[in-house]
Amino acid sequence: MSLPTSFRLAAALIALSLSTVHAQQSNLSYLDFTPCCIVPDGQGNSFIVGSSALPVGIPQPVPMFVMKVDAAGNVISEFPFMAGSNDQAAAAAVDPAGNLWIVGSTAFAPFQNSSIAGLIAKLDSTGTHVLFTGTFGGQDSSSNHGTGISAIAFDPAGNLYLAGSTTQLDFPVTPGAIDTAIPFVATGQELSYGFVVKLSPASQADPPYTVAYSTLLGGEQVPEQLPCSGSCYPLIPSTAISLVAVDASGAATVAGTTSASDFPVTPGAFQTQLQGTLNVSDVFVSRLNPAGTGLVWSTFLGETNSQYLPALGGIALDASGNVAIAGITTDPGFPTTSGAVQSQFATPPSGTFSAGDYCVAQLDSNGAKLLFSTYYGMAGSSTGMTSAPLKLRLDAQGDIWIAGLIADPSSLALRANSLELGNSLLAELAPDGSSVLFSELLPNGMAGQDLTLNPDGSLSMIGPPANGVGPAFLLRQPRSTPSGVSILGVADSAASLVTRTVAPGEYVSIYGNGLGPATGVGMQLDSTGKVSTSLGGTQVSFDGVSAPLIYAAENQINVLVPYEIANNARTNMTIVSGDGTSQTLPLQVVAAQPNIFAVLNGNGTVNSASNPATPGDTVSIFVSGTGALNPVLPDGTIAASPAPVPAEPVQVNVSQPFAQPPFGGFGFVSQTLTPAYAGGIPGTVIDMLRVDVPLASLVSSGYTSWILSVAVADSSSPAVTLYLALR
Repeated sequence: MSLPTSFRLAAALIALSLSTVHAQQSNLSYLDFTPCCIVPDGQGNSFIVGSSALPVGIPQPVPMFVMKVDAAGNVISEFPFMAGSNDQAAAAAVDPAGNLWIVGSTAFAPFQNSSIAGLIAKLDSTGTHVLFTGTFGGQDSSSNHGTGISAIAFDPAGNLYLAGSTTQLDFPVTPGAIDTAIPFVATGQELSYGFVVKLSPASQADPPYTVAYSTLLGGEQVPEQLPCSGSCYPLIPSTAISLVAVDASGAATVAGTTSASDFPVTPGAFQTQLQGTLNVSDVFVSRLNPAGTGLVWSTFLGETNSQYLPALGGIALDASGNVAIAGITTDPGFPTTSGAVQSQFATPPSGTFSAGDYCVAQLDSNGAKLLFSTYYGMAGSSTGMTSAPLKLRLDAQGDIWIAGLIADPSSLALRANSLELGNSLLAELAPDGSSVLFSELLPNGMAGQDLTLNPDGSLSMIGPPANGVGPAFLLRQPRSTPSGVSILGVADSAASLVTRTVAPGEYVSIYGNGLGPATGVGMQLDSTGKVSTSLGGTQVSFDGVSAPLIYAAENQINVLVPYEIANNARTNMTIVSGDGTSQTLPLQVVAAQPNIFAVLNGNGTVNSASNPATPGDTVSIFVSGTGALNPVLPDGTIAASPAPVPAEPVQVNVSQPFAQPPFGGFGFVSQTLTPAYAGGIPGTVIDMLRVDVPLASLVSSGYTSWILSVAVADSSSPAVTLYLALR
């Protein structure tokens, strides 16, 4: 049966051609908090640690969360707890006894966000009983003075190593420390120093350790003093340690960023001169002696962007004491080695945001030689900013596993026939960094926050939530030969960002392996004239209700969520294909979740910067996810005339940011537009709606572009740009 032309056009908006890869079953689940890290417990299970998903700026106590999952990703326990006033978890590790340690920061006083203390929490092996909470740092809680712990590691004897940064002048150090104090500069212009602390286990419960050593590590000189006229503050360098790893002898290797030209480096180090400026720092890698009283070696390692983004995300030592690190650099001159996977800095295409390039490097055990160094793709995310730097782990063979978010997949050296579903990178590099052994791009937002290697050979990854705040994702991904059906992400077909929520009637794209036939099959109508619920041997059900299918292929299915789930708080989704049956994936149900597919000008052409709407035009917005319809019609029905309309009211919100001199910042010009029509499109499936909006009221404003979103009841779509020509 032939399809109506208008519906073929709508279906084409979401029918993507993807590379063909055979599948191996993975396991996808959801997290109700914002995670920082995932840590194996040594028994085949993992702890996932994070903080509350409360919006930024909410003046109330923020708890931490600990979830323990088994090797299949099943939840063993969930435990929220408060250690201080505003707890932020940054790193976690498991000690030789199986206890979980969490470090980060907490406010000195309730609702006091400007001054923080280093946070330490110890939980038992179940992750549900708090054995100790405390702080580490100085007592100085004046404005802008504080300590944050960024990294944690254990040696085989159970000694605990902490690293981070501090601006506290009274930060405690031990005799023989490398740097014993932070120099005072001026009030409001505090120096930031890195620190490394070794804590030895003790029999007492509070605290359950004694301080073996504590040292600062930093500098006070800047590479240059820029000229200024009148009164101006001195330039203040900054040093922060992000990572720590410890060998069997107790020697700690730390890595971070600094803009201090007098940061301590050792003779014969790979790079002894600071390359960066005050605003663009250098990476440094330093190895301390086991007593914490001196540097075995210390070197700079090229420029990186550390002013606005975390620069380093992973460190690991191999059996020979060589150290591998991963992070982000904005330096086209970052040192790379012969045979690197990517030897040239990737320049973003016009209109594309990039936070810099990812980089992976390995120094020898003496810090004197760069064994390998390579760029690896442009760092970024679908939300325009990087929520976490590149993560790094070494497996038993010395292979380097990395995970991150890619701004432009074309900037990336992928292995042939790699799965390409979005911007979430997982890759395995050879120990010498010369080749890519495995790579895949998972759906947008699905991974990149952290990963761990499991004893059974699988990987567990956590993905960042949209905009870095809110619920996130846990994916267990085997590394052996793929087989079976795997769900790797679910997203609204228009938004393309993974989610855990669906709305009745929403267009949804399911990404994964083994989902459908090797050659994609487009929408078909059944004998009753409705959209078929079976394509190429693939079926998708929500609580047992078969869903109409728009497209089915090996790595992607486009489906219409049944209207029958409207009264449910959650729904269970299952896929059956020629490769078997997927996991049953629970999803939350919301009344509406609008998303915009396209905005067309009055003449039917796509609205764009080069093709704006004309003054007085009426644009048509194509949208799905508006929820229940009136009248109620069977799933997959092709709309007649008159077409059904949303049961809840629809409005269009537009806004325009503008500068606010003389003090800076931005305000917004906002309007709410009432649609001339909001309803189904005769000849297309009832799930796709058209919202017609007259623009006459926008013409007199003088703005040529507006931020536009569609609201249904209390739910608003992600914004798109509306372009308008002036008279």
